[in-house]
Amino acid sequence: MFKNKTLKVILILISLTIVLSTCSAAMPQDSIPHSETPVPQAIQTVYLPIISKQPDSKFLGIYFKKYWSKEAVKDYLPVVDQNVGKKHTSVGWFINLEDVAFTLPVTYLPGNPFFEQLEALWQGGYVSFVNLGSNATAAAIVNGDRDSEIGYVAEFYKAWVSFGEGRKAMIAPLQEMNGDWTTYGKNSTSAEYKQAYQHILRIFAEKGVTRDQIWWVFAPNGWNAPTIPERAFENYYPGDDVVDIVGFSSYNYGWCPSTAAISGKWESYAEIFDPYINRIMVMAPGKPIIIAETATTAYYAENTADTQHKNQWLIENYNHLADHPQVIGLYYFSFSTFDGYSCDFEINNGDTYFSG
Repeated sequence: MFKNKTLKVILILISLTIVLSTCSAAMPQDSIPHSETPVPQAIQTVYLPIISKQPDSKFLGIYFKKYWSKEAVKDYLPVVDQNVGKKHTSVGWFINLEDVAFTLPVTYLPGNPFFEQLEALWQGGYVSFVNLGSNATAAAIVNGDRDSEIGYVAEFYKAWVSFGEGRKAMIAPLQEMNGDWTTYGKNSTSAEYKQAYQHILRIFAEKGVTRDQIWWVFAPNGWNAPTIPERAFENYYPGDDVVDIVGFSSYNYGWCPSTAAISGKWESYAEIFDPYINRIMVMAPGKPIIIAETATTAYYAENTADTQHKNQWLIENYNHLADHPQVIGLYYFSFSTFDGYSCDFEINNGDTYFSG
């Protein structure tokens, strides 16, 4: 992830939201290759006036520090949706192969943390974007050290999609693999990552999960240190035949006090979005693109924060992304702490912070 309070902020985040026609969530079917099973379609797209260009196939997602039980979805997300005025389309969340969810085979579905979050969000009308991480290296995964856990992930996912009604989720295996803040990123080569990615997909296929039942996402970090060119995300791309969507993480850290010594620069789409989008279009022509993680600070200068700058950043950057035909959506990262750092990324309504 790492590179380089007001209701108004929340209202801006509606800019790319799709309004769903039923309680089941949907993604634009014609945007995703390898997807043959019809899924529920959105029947109406609504935008705030701040979006001057009105694309017909954009969606908005968000991350919060929440465990998505049925109760949390019911009690929490409607508050967020109410404050933006419309329903979000997707929720991003993180789970590792080493999670307790993957220590036992499929026996009791409702009590499993992986299944429970998929189903609770689906019933609430949200597509899950699952970042599937691990504390293992890519080489260890290729060597079979996590085969049992991967098998359980696949079995629980298969059990979930078997409920029908268009159930489907996005899964990004070993996200941000080209960074050094994860075990598999710091201690793995790009070749090992590609093998691990393929290994995970192969186990899913062996467990009966077909390509039309899942969207596989390649989700690297956008930025890499210029002194380490081998970390460029192109080197990690596992191939068009095993990727449905390409995403990337990129943030405006501005002058956040905890990161200013490393970043110390207010950045917009010309620096943190366009270069990576252009590279992806060369690497994977025609693939749908998502901004897998993004956020902005209000610290526009050293020791100086202003919410209006945060608002204006959202307006300008969301309008810009809305105008890009290959970008189908984005996820706002409403966390205040990450990878040992902190920043005022949260969106909030007065004194009520929606990041938990």
